[in-house]
Amino acid sequence: SPSFLPVLKSLCPQDGNAGTRVPLDTGSVDKFDTSYFTNLRDGKGVLQSDQVLWTDTSTRPIVQRFFALNAFSIEFARSMIKMSNIGVLTGTQGEIRKVCGKIN
Repeated sequence: SPSFLPVLKSLCPQDGNAGTRVPLDTGSVDKFDTSYFTNLRDGKGVLQSDQVLWTDTSTRPIVQRFFALNAFSIEFARSMIKMSNIGVLTGTQGEIRKVCGKIN
């Protein structure tokens, strides 16, 4: 949102210092809660790709549902369980890619 731009400009130095960090959830930096979704509703998404979750009519209902901590917590737990079952290769079976999107 145009009103959020001055806030971001004040946090990001003009010299482009890579050491400066801006939290993606400016509502509650040190808490695991749903303020990220409230930020999107209020036009305060730090990344454009995040803000589009609110402006796109196909994803807005998901963001609205996650305003409620209970709905978000349930889905987050399900996602963590699903990711733990992916079966990542480790040790000598795995590999560290030299180019992220390409198998060595």
